[in-house]
Formats: sequence, structure tokens, C-alpha cells
Amino acid sequence: MTRRAARIGAGIVLLCLHGPAQPVQPLDAPAFSLNAPAQHVAGGAAPVTPPDALQIERLLAAQQLKTSPALTHPGADAADEISNCAQENIGAVDPSNPNWNDKDPRWEPMRQTIALDCARRREERIKTVEPELQRMYRDALANSYAHRLSRRDAAALIGFYATETGRRFLAFQARLTTIEFNAMQRLARAGGAKAPASPATPAPDVMKRRTAVLLMSRQILLMLQWQSDAAHTGDDVSGGAVAPTMMSTTATLEGDAIDRIQKEFARELPAFSAFLSSKAEKNEIRALADAQLSFGKASATQLIKLAPEWNGDLQKWREQYRKLPASGVPPASAPTPQK
Repeated sequence: MTRRAARIGAGIVLLCLHGPAQPVQPLDAPAFSLNAPAQHVAGGAAPVTPPDALQIERLLAAQQLKTSPALTHPGADAADEISNCAQENIGAVDPSNPNWNDKDPRWEPMRQTIALDCARRREERIKTVEPELQRMYRDALANSYAHRLSRRDAAALIGFYATETGRRFLAFQARLTTIEFNAMQRLARAGGAKAPASPATPAPDVMKRRTAVLLMSRQILLMLQWQSDAAHTGDDVSGGAVAPTMMSTTATLEGDAIDRIQKEFARELPAFSAFLSSKAEKNEIRALADAQLSFGKASATQLIKLAPEWNGDLQKWREQYRKLPASGVPPASAPTPQK
């Protein structure tokens, strides 16, 4: 995978990082300057005045930042999440062995060992990793707002988000983000190579209508922004098919959900479209795109803590597996789920 495609992939994984959630309190030590430098423009024009710190805080509050559901199993309780984690990882203990399955007497002891580590990593994720990721993304977005928006842009955005239409717009974006995330989850469960055989590919007119809705998704717009950036800078453009592929997959796998929100938000769609076409929102999309890319790079050290192949858990499991006899293995102690 190329660097550009990898960055786009990281953005997809973090789809819900800035969807509406419960409001959060401002975090300490923001990464943006309280007195951001003026933004200079070409042609000798007067410099653009950037947003002030209060405007940036209000924009961040409007987004109601939250951590990505990619880090957890939506709707699952602690016990289910730990069980799913163990099930997802146990095959990696001996992937080249066609007989490595639940018929092997070592399977259950290893499953319980992995579940214990899954429970420990879950607690670490909740207490340490998620808050740090949230802080990192918040700071990345604050920096992008400071560098990509003018004070006039910020005022226009704040004014829009304070309206009922603006609140509905954020709810609409959150729904689209969830739909896109669900589509990718379903695709991943199918093996990632192609969409499941059912549901069938929608008729062309249905696909066109659903795609029009998805083209109002800021996540899709971010991907298109990344592709445009790559084309203008001569960077790798091989990730350009990500947005069309994601729209096609989502329109197919989550078509009914798209149809429902199109009906629910039908009255506001023209206003949403006008807002997305505004200069202020285009600049905000630019800021969001920058923030996700910079966050994707900076967050790797945190995400490594959760990846068994990177944090040492997988190596430990394989070493324990090799020490177990092929029969007569005593069961390990089952983990106690942490609520």
C-alpha cells in the first residue's frame, strides 16, 4: 500500500472521530497558539486575520469530538467485546496450521489467555489510549482551524452551527459517518476483497440517488480533498479510488439506511448543499482534511499499544502455545470483564 493510500485508510478507520457525541470539556495544553500569526495571501493583498482562540474553542465544541468506534465493537458489552477480541486473535497463534481450531486441546487454554490480555488492553484503551487520541485529534483540528480559517470563516461557521439547520446538519453528518463505518465493518467481515453477494447491486437510478446523498458526507469530501491535494502536489494519487469505492460499497450495503436519512432530512438537504458549497465550509473541509492526516501520523504510537503484533502480545501467545502439550492441557482462569 502506498503512503497516500495508507493515510487515506487511516482516515477511514477514524471515521467517527469528530461526529456528534456528548459534549466534552476543553482539554489542557491546547496545541494551537492563542495568538495565531496572520495568514498571508498571494498577490500582495492584506493578510487574512485568523480566528481567535475563543472562536476555535467554539468550533471544536460544535464538532463535539469523540473517539472512533473503530477501537471498539459498537453495541457490545465488556464480556462480548473481550470474547470477540479473543476470537479475532486466536487464529494468529498458528496461522499456517490447518488443524489449528477448537478441536485442538490447546485452543481453549490459549483462548482464555488471549481473553485475559484482551481484557487488560480494553482497560488500557478506555483509561489511557482513547483520552490521549481524543486530545491529539482535538489539538490537530485546533491547529488546522488556526491555519486554514479566517476570522470571518469562523464567524460564519459558528453562526451556522448555532441554528437549528446547523444542528441538523451535524446530526446528518453523524448519521452518514455511522452508515459508512457500518459498511466498512461489513466489508471487512466479508474478507475485504469484495462486497457480499447480497444485497444485490442497486439499480442505476437508485445508486445515483444514494451516491448524491453520500457526496454530501464530509468524510467523502475529505477523501476527495486528499486526492485533489495529491494531484496538485505531484504526490501519489493511487488512493484516488478510495472515495468512489467507499460510496459504491456504502450505497450497496447500507442502502436502506441511506434511504431513511434522505427521507428524514429531505427538507434540509438544499440548505445543507448550500452550506457545503460556501467558502467557509470549503475551508473547514480543508482544515478537517489536514487534521485527519496529521492526526493519523501522530496517533501511531498510541494505536501500537493496542495491536498484538506490535505490542508484544502476539509473540507472548505464540511462545506460550509452543510450550503447551498437544493433549491434557489444564484450562486457564477466565478473565473477569471490566465494566
